[in-house]
Amino acid sequence: MKYLFSLVFVILTFSLSAASEGFLPFHNPAPQWVKKGLVVVYALEGGSATGVNTPKASGVYGKGYLINVVLDVYKQKPYGLRIMLQSSGYSTFFDMRLIDLSTSIFYLHAPSINRDIREKKSPPNCQLSGTVGKIFMNCFQNGLSSKFIVWYDPESGLVKNVVVSQRSVGGNITQLRASYIKHFYTNLPDVANISREVLKSHSYVLYSFTPMGKMPVGSINIHYKGKVGPVLHYQETNSGYPVPVEKLGVVLSGPDYIHPAWLSQKVLLRVPEAGFEIVRAGRGSRGGILVRYVWQGAVLAEQEFDPKTGLLLYQRVSLPGGFSMESELQN
Repeated sequence: MKYLFSLVFVILTFSLSAASEGFLPFHNPAPQWVKKGLVVVYALEGGSATGVNTPKASGVYGKGYLINVVLDVYKQKPYGLRIMLQSSGYSTFFDMRLIDLSTSIFYLHAPSINRDIREKKSPPNCQLSGTVGKIFMNCFQNGLSSKFIVWYDPESGLVKNVVVSQRSVGGNITQLRASYIKHFYTNLPDVANISREVLKSHSYVLYSFTPMGKMPVGSINIHYKGKVGPVLHYQETNSGYPVPVEKLGVVLSGPDYIHPAWLSQKVLLRVPEAGFEIVRAGRGSRGGILVRYVWQGAVLAEQEFDPKTGLLLYQRVSLPGGFSMESELQN
């Protein structure tokens, strides 16, 4: 369902996911309450400063929301959407990815983390301290020095608050706070089959749309690699970026599709606490189902999908200043 949005959002999305890598050495199977349809909502606040030790120092600060949506659980590991919405001055940033949500900090396996705290056991390259329900972690890995504080429920493992501070070897600094708002369960269709069309490789032409006109700027290729259980594996290559990126999918959604059963719903997802919704908006110009992503009344993006297969036909993402980025399926 994302999925070509990564070209647009570049400021703060790495912070929480990079910090979560410090938890990967912990045993973190999903508790019973983490199941299909779960939506966990956080308020986000933070900023990033680049080149703080140079004359070219610059920074950005923003507020917004983090929304985790569980679409499937396989071998006690949740998979689903991590949606990040942030407003910084006159700019709005939107990022949505389908990922392994065990690496997105909204729950911890309470028995394991409680035991490690009591036994003063730290994962590699990290120093763990604190008490049951509130932990501190200092880590250095992947060129980042990370410090974070996590408040969580000792019984359920639900994460209530996260404070992250990171510094790269180049002196770049990012600070971010995620504060729990609520969690609930949304109604997702119960489907098991998927169209063969989305189990193929597809190419999309990218366009930059400005007040001066529309011009091609590259292409994106999405290659299907196979599946393990309900989890589908893809590889995305971009004409402007030579390094392939691994992408995930499940039956309900993937890098370039939404299941027709989910598309049949008028509202695919609504999170009133964040003022965010994904809604069906009639038919598109290609005869497909039009889906809009709306935050606080503003349309951030729209996509058009084939009604029979769920394959993405077209996408337009709004950018500041009247610009947009478009992608279209290459026949």
